[in-house]
Amino acid sequence: MSGPRTLAVETSCDETAVAVLDGDGRVEANLLASQIAAHAPYGGVVPELASREHLGSLPRLVEGALGAARGEIGLVAVTAGPGLLGALLVGVRFASAFAWARGLPLVAVDHLHGHLASPFLDLDGGAARAMPSRVLALVASGGHSSWYLCLDGEPRRLSRTRDDAAGESLDKVAQVLGLPYPGGPVVDRLARLGDPGAVDLPRPRLADSALDVSFSGLKSAAIRFVRAHRLEGVGEDDPPMLALDLLASFERAVVDQLLAPAAELVAEHRPDLIAASGGVAANTLLRRRLGLVGEATGVEVLLPPLALTTDNAAMIGRAGQLDHARGRSADPRRLDAHARRAWQPPGMRKLPSPGGVR
Repeated sequence: MSGPRTLAVETSCDETAVAVLDGDGRVEANLLASQIAAHAPYGGVVPELASREHLGSLPRLVEGALGAARGEIGLVAVTAGPGLLGALLVGVRFASAFAWARGLPLVAVDHLHGHLASPFLDLDGGAARAMPSRVLALVASGGHSSWYLCLDGEPRRLSRTRDDAAGESLDKVAQVLGLPYPGGPVVDRLARLGDPGAVDLPRPRLADSALDVSFSGLKSAAIRFVRAHRLEGVGEDDPPMLALDLLASFERAVVDQLLAPAAELVAEHRPDLIAASGGVAANTLLRRRLGLVGEATGVEVLLPPLALTTDNAAMIGRAGQLDHARGRSADPRRLDAHARRAWQPPGMRKLPSPGGVR
């Protein structure tokens, strides 16, 4: 059933994004201001700089999105966490003021809920696809690497990385090699030129969990290889074959780690569909290997359009629509940003869950 036309705002990290979706999830506007050039000299995101960039870009993007909307806005959705606190506050305060001034309902969206919704969106003018009752979903990005089971749209985390995220590992190895920021897309391109079996890299397994994964040891092994073979700063213009072989081998190891739990999770939870999202879901090898998982298990695999793998507001808008349909809303006078969830160190007494996706 059709819902309200939605204005969505996403400022969780270093991309300022605004979108408008009609009541059926058709994307009428999907605008983004990239901050890559601003952060590239530092080799990563500078939180204070990200907040300032959001302040400058957000009003302009909202004006452009409203101009592209094909009707009146009836709902506002905004990312409230997790993310960088200052960056989140820019979006939360803007969206809250917008909704309060116009008397519109407001929905606070978990950033990960947005990623989980992204594969079901269509950038060619179609309505959003309905989510089946049982979806096994991988979220892989610079900050997250987890598998979830979505039962009737409600996500429950099944496994996670215990240390670094996959995207973070790709960026760090790229940085040591002197590749431009962000490293993931460059690694994807250069890895196609190397031999993925040339460099032996570890795939750590955790003694206390067959489903959780680790990327820290893998990343460290790759960086040690770079330094041992004096490959620091080789750059992207004419890298030696040994660097290309390392990138191909490292990319394959990262994908192996991400997909290690897949077969067991499919067998246990018998999903209607397998989905993937997040920036690493744009990786060529991961997309191909996920297709092979689908063929082997007989389960459909659904991947987001490449433009929706990185942080974007269209996915936040769709997640907000689904939350609104379930009766969820936020008070624009009291909504606050939530930068991160409580983390449970191994061996520490159990903490109460703050809610949302864990």
